Order: sequence, then structure tokens, then C-alpha cells
Amino acid sequence: MSAAGAQRPRADAENPADVERLHRAIAREPLDPLEGRERAPWWVWATVAAALFWGGFYLGRYAPSFGTATHEAFAMRPGEAPPPAADAPEPGAAAPADGAQVYAQRCQSCHQANGEGMPPSFPPLVGSRWVTGAPEIPVRVVLAGLQGPIEVRGTTYQGAMPAWGPLLSDAEIAAVVSHVRALPGNGAPPVDAALVARLRGEGRTAPWTAAELEAATAGAAP
Repeated sequence: MSAAGAQRPRADAENPADVERLHRAIAREPLDPLEGRERAPWWVWATVAAALFWGGFYLGRYAPSFGTATHEAFAMRPGEAPPPAADAPEPGAAAPADGAQVYAQRCQSCHQANGEGMPPSFPPLVGSRWVTGAPEIPVRVVLAGLQGPIEVRGTTYQGAMPAWGPLLSDAEIAAVVSHVRALPGNGAPPVDAALVARLRGEGRTAPWTAAELEAATAGAAP
């Protein structure tokens, strides 16, 4: 190959000093600024920190609480006593009996929450003439219990019901009987504790039978 046809060497290989000089000039140039990436001045951070410190001190010193009651109408502040309810019992007086609670504790396991019972062992209370008829009948049953056959809604049940009179007060018996008589499908009027006290005064302790209940309430629709 002739010298004329030989490839000429590159300029940077011939003059490396020129390449270094160009690179030094580029390195001295500042970078292009990026909008939105500028650092905040120190006094901005100091102002924010001071504002947060002052706000925390003010809330801790003057705010009553951080609870949800702040946003509730007529809410009580910590340490305030609630106003007495209009129907609240007098101090020392017994609270009114809750018939639904007594039923759940004493009756529901056999007669179920809806009062439909558990045939053929436990009779239903809904739609029973023994419940919705004369109020003396269910009160006497709760006071002294029940034994022997009894027909309810066309089915005869053989079993026994314990006496709750020794365990329940007059008010509790009146409340639970009223609750049962008011179950959906019954709609019978409530009974009061005075009726329970009068029937308790009869002194009956032996369980009732269906025939005895009807005889004791002769003249009333059972």
C-alpha cells in the first residue's frame, strides 16, 4: 500500500492536548438550572419550625381535648357530669325492669328469641291463647310453674315449666309477661306489678295444670 493511500491518523490522536483543552472548557460551564428543584432558603425552614412549635403549644395549652366530642353537638367535656334524664329514677330507687332482658335470661333457651318454642318439647308463646288471654294466666304460670299436658295451637305438649316466682320480683315478672304478650303476632296489653303482687299473695307454690288455670280464671276468656 502506498503512502498516499494510507489512512490519515485522527486529529485527537495527533493532538491530545487539544482534546484536554476542550474538555476543561466544558467542565467549567455551569449546569443548566432545573425549574422547581431549587433549595428553599434556611429562613423558610426556620419559620415553618417556629410556626409548628407555637401551634402545638397553643393547642396543648388552650384546647380542652382532642377527642371526637369536640365535633358533637351538646357534648360534655371531660369532668362534666351528665344532666339528669327526665325519666331517671330517684337516687336509691330501683331501676325499671327490662322484660326483654329477663326473657333472654330465663325463657329464651326453651321458647326461643322469636317466641315460637321448640316443638314438640316446648310450646310456642306466639299465638297462644294462654299468653294473650286473661293476664292472670301467664302471671300464675311464671309465679308457680306449669306441669301436665297443655294444648297450644292445636298441638298437645307434655312437660313442665319451673316456677320463677322465688327468683323474680313482681316488677320483673310483670315486665317479662308484658314482653311476651307484646311479641309480634300477640299484641296483648301489658300487665302491671300490682297484678303480680296480688296473685303472689294467693300463696300458691305447686305448679299449675291447664285445667286449674282455666278454673282459676273462670269468667275470663283464656
